[in-house]
Amino acid sequence: LGGGTLGLVLSRQLNPVHQTRRDSPYVSPRVSPANPTQQLQQVANQDLSEIVEIVSIGVSSEELGTGWPVNSRGDFITNDHVVHEGLSFHVVSASGAEYPARVINVDAALDLAEVQVVGLQEHPLPLDQGLAALGQPVVVLAAQGATGRPPVTASTINGLAERATVQDAQPGELATYSNLIRIPAHIFPGNSGGPVLTTSGQVVGILTLAAQNGSGAFAIPLAEVYPVIHQWLQS
Repeated sequence: LGGGTLGLVLSRQLNPVHQTRRDSPYVSPRVSPANPTQQLQQVANQDLSEIVEIVSIGVSSEELGTGWPVNSRGDFITNDHVVHEGLSFHVVSASGAEYPARVINVDAALDLAEVQVVGLQEHPLPLDQGLAALGQPVVVLAAQGATGRPPVTASTINGLAERATVQDAQPGELATYSNLIRIPAHIFPGNSGGPVLTTSGQVVGILTLAAQNGSGAFAIPLAEVYPVIHQWLQS
């Protein structure tokens, strides 16, 4: 499983930016029906309105990605590679409204970023700190404006501890991801940063890569990045 392609190329040159607020991520589970298909549909119906399109404007390019609320104070999680070359940022909500934004935290090694949005407070998605499981039903949400595709993809986890190598921003350089979750779902540029949700509506992964042959997608396990997110919200 050596090959993976990014909707947006990677760079590891951005330094961390620290915030000064104190907050905690929401980790309480939700109650849903017993049927997995119904559960995933309910999760999608409930949470799709919270998903935003991240717009990152650089010197000569505009990159699009997906973000989701990590608290009720206007902070959203996405991939670092969505925002790393940006000089200015805004988000587009599910209703089509635009809001100014700024990057307040990044971890390039984890391909993780936190974006603060001015004037938009959505309901935070609960976080699953446990390990993902093979065969676990999940649903991937995306900002439709970023992908131009249907925003909901139901699937199952069919790989754990996967590795993927991608072309880095620097010519001839490769970046390797490890310990990824694999999902047999078609994803597209703009899906990056989108949440992978369980049947109880908890975030179990963050979508980051598509396989070169289009046969699947890779997500960062939430359990791996939860300590960083928690530290960001507490520092």
